[in-house]
Amino acid sequence: MSYNGYTVIDADCHIREYWDLDRTYKNYIDPAYRETYARFSEALRACQRWPGDMGLPRLLWPGPPPHPMGIYDAFLAPRGGDGTSAPNRAIGSSGIAIDPSCNWDPAVRLRDMDTAGVDISVIFASLTDGYCMLNDVSFEGALQRAYHRFITDYCAESGGRLRWVGSSTLRDIPETIAQLHHWSARDRNFAGMFISRACPDGTMLDNPSLHPLFAASQELDMPIWVHGGSNRPPLTPWVEAPNAVYHGWGGMYALSALIGGGVFDTFPRLRIGLFESGGGWMPWLVEKLNDGYRPGSVATPYLKRPPSEIVASGQVFCSIEADEVQLEHAVRVLGDHIWLFSTDYPHTGTCWPEGARLIGERSGLSESAKSKMLGENAKRFLPLLA
Repeated sequence: MSYNGYTVIDADCHIREYWDLDRTYKNYIDPAYRETYARFSEALRACQRWPGDMGLPRLLWPGPPPHPMGIYDAFLAPRGGDGTSAPNRAIGSSGIAIDPSCNWDPAVRLRDMDTAGVDISVIFASLTDGYCMLNDVSFEGALQRAYHRFITDYCAESGGRLRWVGSSTLRDIPETIAQLHHWSARDRNFAGMFISRACPDGTMLDNPSLHPLFAASQELDMPIWVHGGSNRPPLTPWVEAPNAVYHGWGGMYALSALIGGGVFDTFPRLRIGLFESGGGWMPWLVEKLNDGYRPGSVATPYLKRPPSEIVASGQVFCSIEADEVQLEHAVRVLGDHIWLFSTDYPHTGTCWPEGARLIGERSGLSESAKSKMLGENAKRFLPLLA
């Protein structure tokens, strides 16, 4: 027990695969794609301007220049505010340095987990959903397969402390299902597939093209992990929103589609979690969905239950940030059974390594709620953790 007797499961942390792309992919890529990968890696390095720079946005999805609110000619932005200065991406929000080698050396990550009081970490890639901007869908699938081979090796010697989520190729659902079956049968550290908050073609997650993936996940008793990043494909509205707003809106966008499209009724044993969206917005959204979604109506013909009943059923989960002000309110309104602890390590923007302590010291949460939030809910979401 890593924190005051609680089992602590970090349901959302990351590998920064772009920090040193070759360490992640070069030795794992399919032989048929080695030359394509070499050119991709070279092009990415040419786009990276400082250590830890993502580079991929400039390579695959260039957008409009960033601007401060109220200034639409970017050249009029105050000096230093144009996004070209080099941030230190090895420093977390708490000011503590995070060794970049955690992205390829599991011993460094395990050491940092001990520092943060975390028993088990579930690892996402950081930008692999953005590969949907590659023209060659087969190369996208090859990159995802290579990542899976890398991450299964990365987690292999952790004694079950490191688990990983597969990256979907949503433009090739049969390939994604094949990866789901392959790794479910071969790796106990595999935790299921993650999908973005919208489909690459711009449709929402109620799209029936996803149903075979949902059916396969339900059959294997594997959850679906919904994750996304700010201002990268597959995009959700509002594209130019500030980072904190974008993530919350992305979670609302995803959940509205999944509930309204009848996904939880069509697949009654499927569990779906929303990650890196925060959770304080959930009570408001469920209230509005109850008001606007009528089971069996013209607008929601496949919905069979009120949205609040679906959220109460144990099929919906949502990760939270330990310092969210509205967390106690969310628990009072929706219960303590849906919330999952997360750190977003090693990214900036979170309270790592203080998350478990911040939850444990919240006077407005019962001991039962803290225990569920820090780990017990994660065991219900992914029974392999139990």
